[in-house]
Amino acid sequence: MITIKNGLVLVGFNLEAKKTNVIINDEGTIIKLSPHDEAGEIIDATGCIVMPAFINAHTHIGDAIAKDVGDGLSLDELVAPPNGLKHQLLNSATDAQLVDAMHEAAKEMMYNGISTFIDFREGGLHGIKLLKEAIYDLPINACILGRSDKFYDPEVSADEIAMETRELLRNCDGIGLSGIADMDYERILQIADICNQEDKLIMIHAAEYYDLQEKAVQLTNQTEVELSLKAGISNLVHVTSPILTDLDLLSASAATVVSCPRSNGMLSSGMPPIAAYNEEGIDVALGSDNVMFNSPDMFREMEYALKSSRGAYKNKITAHDILKMATINGFKILGKDISIMEGNVSDILIIRQKSDDPYLSVVNRSSPEDIMNFIMSNQM
Repeated sequence: MITIKNGLVLVGFNLEAKKTNVIINDEGTIIKLSPHDEAGEIIDATGCIVMPAFINAHTHIGDAIAKDVGDGLSLDELVAPPNGLKHQLLNSATDAQLVDAMHEAAKEMMYNGISTFIDFREGGLHGIKLLKEAIYDLPINACILGRSDKFYDPEVSADEIAMETRELLRNCDGIGLSGIADMDYERILQIADICNQEDKLIMIHAAEYYDLQEKAVQLTNQTEVELSLKAGISNLVHVTSPILTDLDLLSASAATVVSCPRSNGMLSSGMPPIAAYNEEGIDVALGSDNVMFNSPDMFREMEYALKSSRGAYKNKITAHDILKMATINGFKILGKDISIMEGNVSDILIIRQKSDDPYLSVVNRSSPEDIMNFIMSNQM
């Protein structure tokens, strides 16, 4: 039994700031929120904010072997499968190099208060195996979305694609597709259908920059967002350049957009209109994207998201909104509620409070050094 006392707790799905004690049983379940009660070991959170841990909702940690390589190249030159620079470097690396790099990236995420990450894992079954090996001794949750090079080979039959997809799904949590323009659309429909039949997660990069949207409309008279949603994919990564009726479609379909603002900035692909999504009631989560371009640091991601969004679009978006994107909203993708509520199992951060506004304190001023305690109870 543990009691976290004297802290300012961000309670519930809306992260409402309250002064209350948090009592957690030995199984990790929050059994009571109370201003006075306490039991078991006491963790004194005086001067601190008590909040759910972060989720990094989109990563590619395999390319941690190639940090800051290829700066100035186009997005396609850097990461387009199967021959972008990233894929060349992944293919030339040894298993030991990949495992070591992913292990260090996962440790860095834990240091940054991230309890869970959703990774697009290249390399088929072998790539999945290497990521599992990289994190087997770390108390961090990985949602692994596999991908096969066969997906991009036009000579591979539909039956073979089905077999490959099902084999991947037996060994990971879902499929992460690189993009609408990278594959035959009928193949995307097939893979998405299999994932949905097997109740597995499927995500896709969509509308990452305007030229992709323009090409999709020219070829199909539909946007990448529309094509993704029609395929039954409701968790879309990037959507930096929504056009036409994309916002209405996302809102009506209850889709989630995973924005990666620092990555979009680093690659000059635009600024995701997260304030507009927020105003439309579209769930937004945050991800740091490729370790090749960015450190997997949600403190940096949140601050950049808040300030660049306000600067670029003049929209009103709050630190409270951004904090939900880095915590509550990302876990919804996994069907999890890790909010601090009685009956929930939550990963909890205790962070030094640095201003009177708890949301700005975390988003605008905090860093990993301000984490005073990290309680991990939630296991996938």
